[in-house]
Amino acid sequence: MIDRTEMQTSDPVGPTDRVVFLRPIDWKDIFDGWRKDESGQESWKRHWASQGFWSWDEWRSHHLRPYRMETLEWSLFGIPDPLATVPDFFGVSSRNWIEGAYGGDTTRRIREIVHLPIVTDNEKISDVRESFPKRTVLVGIRAGFRIILIEGMHRSCAIATWDPSVPFRSEMTIALAKWPETEFALAKERPNGQ
Repeated sequence: MIDRTEMQTSDPVGPTDRVVFLRPIDWKDIFDGWRKDESGQESWKRHWASQGFWSWDEWRSHHLRPYRMETLEWSLFGIPDPLATVPDFFGVSSRNWIEGAYGGDTTRRIREIVHLPIVTDNEKISDVRESFPKRTVLVGIRAGFRIILIEGMHRSCAIATWDPSVPFRSEMTIALAKWPETEFALAKERPNGQ
């Protein structure tokens, strides 16, 4: 069981004290929601097909299989102030983001990369910002005190570049599991990346 008091601890390097426990959640429910939100998007269909996969399930399952996400204990957390919290999340650790935004590091805080072309010139991020969903669930892990995204990078970059004069009216949550190791090197073992 996740120690909910641990999530409320003051955190000098991450936003774990700015999320609020809501309830436990199963990996199957997380994966099903992710599929529902993403599998019908043409840009993702082109992406997985270009890597030789026949379906969204096959593609995502292939990349996540080594990490046995279904064995972790997951909980759903609310994000009361997304504009202040989400930019402090660490980005998805995939080959494209490592090469285009992190300078070879495994991950960086979202706020550290918003000025880079991979964010500023990214049409998907602009599109998300223009029609942000009314309700959305990010997926991540806790590695030490860091919250590292597994899913939700484009939405997170849209939030980190949000115009403060425009009201933000989305209800945001994040499904989190504690990663059993202090370092999260998801991409280092995946030559195909995401």
